[in-house]
Amino acid sequence: MRLSLILTIVTAFATMVMIPFVVGSQSVFWTFVVSVIFALVLLVDALVSDGGRRKMLIPSMVLGYSTVVVPSLATLLVFVEEFNFFRDWYKPIMLSSYAALFLTNLMFLPLAAANYSREEKNVAEQTYFPSVSVIVPAYNEEKWIGHCIEALLENDYPNKEIIVVDDGSVDGTYEIASRYVRRGVTVLRKPNGGKASALNYGMLFATGEIIVTVDADSILTRDTLRRIVMPFRDEKVVGVAGNVRVVNRENWLTKNQALEYVTQLNVARRATSFLGVVQVMPGPLAAFRRSMAATLGGYDRITLTEDFDLTVKLLKTGGVIQAPPGAFAFTEAPARLRDLYKQRLRWYRGNTQVLIRHSDAFRVRRYGRLSQLVFPLMVLQQIVIPVLGVASIPAAIFIILAGGLGYVLRLFAVFSVLQLCISLIALDIQDDDMRLGIYAPFAVVGYKHLLDIIALKAVFDILVLRRKPKWTRAEKKGLEATLRS
Repeated sequence: MRLSLILTIVTAFATMVMIPFVVGSQSVFWTFVVSVIFALVLLVDALVSDGGRRKMLIPSMVLGYSTVVVPSLATLLVFVEEFNFFRDWYKPIMLSSYAALFLTNLMFLPLAAANYSREEKNVAEQTYFPSVSVIVPAYNEEKWIGHCIEALLENDYPNKEIIVVDDGSVDGTYEIASRYVRRGVTVLRKPNGGKASALNYGMLFATGEIIVTVDADSILTRDTLRRIVMPFRDEKVVGVAGNVRVVNRENWLTKNQALEYVTQLNVARRATSFLGVVQVMPGPLAAFRRSMAATLGGYDRITLTEDFDLTVKLLKTGGVIQAPPGAFAFTEAPARLRDLYKQRLRWYRGNTQVLIRHSDAFRVRRYGRLSQLVFPLMVLQQIVIPVLGVASIPAAIFIILAGGLGYVLRLFAVFSVLQLCISLIALDIQDDDMRLGIYAPFAVVGYKHLLDIIALKAVFDILVLRRKPKWTRAEKKGLEATLRS
């Protein structure tokens, strides 16, 4: 954590020194400075909270709303103040795009650090061991299913059952899984009906108080089940989200995803966990009370992201969803561009479907932070930032054609340095490989714009074209091939 404190000071100093090179308005400059100082004061407060024994000075409600309000207002001010219809009107498009992404990521860090401190304090000797049913849905996962089951059997949780549901595989998935029946694993087989169908089928046979869902291409660490169950000691907790890390860090694409998982997805998950309203319980690792899921009808097949849909349904009950730092699943990320495209198109289309399906959360006050924080954050991340990101591409072309290549390069350089700073802070908080920080500039240009284009296409498909998308599946290499790479 000492490194995080140093990087906190470096980030503040870098912002004050570098931002004047890309903004023309004093008010915009001070907007950045105030926003960064506010976020970093909160971060220092969280990091020096003595392992969670000292309460943070800033109320959690202020922390929560800062993740939406600060980036939104700052981005709006950047666009309004820097906009000039008669001269360089396209410059604020680029600037506001980077401002939205940078400030959103930055505002997540204090909450993520606070969540880490609070949860690590609770990792004392555990005495709470409710019965757990681990459900593994599998479709054509012969390259991974054996490793997944082995890891589950090696988990040191004392009161668990493992249920593998073969969803009509046409490869050797069922045969491989069946080898573990003699070791106590229940293996079920059904006609192909999709992941939601397989999970619901598995729950029919589950007897545990807590359901843990694990993707067949994911591997859990030995103490993951202990850690993911701990939050359920609090009766208000209805769900728990695991943290996901990329296991195959073999090329430019997978290393960018590894950094994205740490600095954006996992940090956001930990940040919202501090407020008890995790946005998504991810497919590779999630847990919830079986009784609550049964009351809600389990998983629905209406959307492509059944995990996000169930998360929203649980949050609507007023329950708490958390994400303990030590509950990890390692998963295979797409190593080819076309596979990443398939995966993210499904994610973004499914997320948009869920936002539409549960649109009442935008106006019903009794849903609390789901309405006030989770859905506004999703709109900011799923729509606003991608729209600004895609719009920044033609804006950059206009600027360069108008002789502003120097401005574009300065903009990239400034925000690459700032993104590097917050990436290193996130990597240090989560104790991950600091060398991933060299890919931070691609979160500003390149990889970022690739994801923005896919996200915008997904939103357009659902909102404008009214398409009924089908499940898109990325090709898997398997653990052996991954380790050889």
